[in-house]
Amino acid sequence: MSRTLTEIYNEAVETRNKYLELTELTNDSKMSIINSFTWVTAAAIYSFETLLDIFTIDIAKIFTQRINGTPMYYANAMLKWQYGDDLVVNNEGTAFHYATEDIAKRIITHVSYQEYYSEEFKDNILILKVATGEGSSLSRLSGEELVAARAYLNQIKFAGVKCNVISRKGDVLVPRLTVYYDGAITKEELYDNIDDALVKFIENMKFDSLVYSQKVIDAIQQVEHVTDVYIDKEASVEQGVFVAQYNDNDELGLLTKIDRKCYLSSGYAKQSTKQGAESNLPTFREAVVIKLETE
Repeated sequence: MSRTLTEIYNEAVETRNKYLELTELTNDSKMSIINSFTWVTAAAIYSFETLLDIFTIDIAKIFTQRINGTPMYYANAMLKWQYGDDLVVNNEGTAFHYATEDIAKRIITHVSYQEYYSEEFKDNILILKVATGEGSSLSRLSGEELVAARAYLNQIKFAGVKCNVISRKGDVLVPRLTVYYDGAITKEELYDNIDDALVKFIENMKFDSLVYSQKVIDAIQQVEHVTDVYIDKEASVEQGVFVAQYNDNDELGLLTKIDRKCYLSSGYAKQSTKQGAESNLPTFREAVVIKLETE
């Protein structure tokens, strides 16, 4: 970062005064010849340092935007993938592009990346986690879409780069909690409001983020007429905030209690669909127990 004009001038004066041959020219007047020369020199140095700052910023922008195979480059490239379209090579043979850009075919809406060291390959592997849709409608890519996405990645990746694309079904969130309310509305209305609050909570979560059990509780606590959210240790079914996660083979894992926080393996959360492997997992409405404050 460049120095201010005053800082440069003061340093110049301090350095100038170290030379005895210039001592006799010392003058307190800012309009004196030697002080005028010093100001002009300081202004020139200031202009040069400012230009260097601008140059540094421009170079930094070029480096961050260039195609250099960074994880962010691959993440951005996946967002530009057009399902069903073929890539073409430019005339110089140095880059790929689509003959026609079609935003409607860019089905990947969320991407995150993670690098980890593989003992098998003795090298870092880049994993790109993707999903399609928005908000509470986030979902995994279909089998055919995932195969096409991986083929696209293999086409654009640099030689020797080890990377892969994964897309999993959403992590099933199960808030088994006891909710006390003031009785001002019916239980059915409160169930609807809690359901809406939890859906909104999921929609506002960043892709591939952590889910905190306390934040789930807070989302319910903020619902109007709710007086308390309680984890009943004496309940017949263990209470708390639970999650069940899918693997790459669409196999649903065990329902696991979140002690404090949990990393979402799919990148996003959802409530049980009550279908297939999720048939035995409760929805938000089924998981929450509502009681009057007076009970």
